[in-house]
Amino acid sequence: MERNQSPEFVGIHRLKKEHAAQIRDFEAWADRGYREFHDNHYDWWAFPIDQPSSKGYSYVVLPGDIDELKGDAQFISRYKRGLELVCASWGWDLNRSSLMQTRNSVQRWQHWPIRLWKMAYSAKIFGYDKEFESMKQYARILFAQKENFSYGGKDLAALFLDEEANHSPARHLLAPAEPDHPRRAGPLF
Repeated sequence: MERNQSPEFVGIHRLKKEHAAQIRDFEAWADRGYREFHDNHYDWWAFPIDQPSSKGYSYVVLPGDIDELKGDAQFISRYKRGLELVCASWGWDLNRSSLMQTRNSVQRWQHWPIRLWKMAYSAKIFGYDKEFESMKQYARILFAQKENFSYGGKDLAALFLDEEANHSPARHLLAPAEPDHPRRAGPLF
């Protein structure tokens, strides 16, 4: 299986270490009322995807990397907990696929569609369909509220629409690939 061989890649060991530290931060932020979820950046290592970002290929995971990560029960437990906690910071119960009945004033949508997109896309490529479907349901509630799902001039809504289910959700967002390497497209975000 294909693995990230880029010299930029932090490697699986460091990715796991940064991820574990981030989930510990998430737990502390939740205990303090969720505000810090909205004031910090963590998407790259908390919810890795198979496309380059503003961090280049540092946190890109390809199928072989994903399989290795999924083979680590502790990583997966933390990964799913991270999904739950960030969703809770928006007032969304990931496991029940519904708005939380009890939440504070900070636990609401913060108008960062790129974060929801990255989380949902990460869950999708990791094969966590239940979690992906829950986030898709949340996105559709936001669509109904006329929330804008554009980021950096790109429309992120396609990931959450059924007609896109059989297409790569990131494909329409990438810069043209260099002819000698199909994975060497410009940064996603």
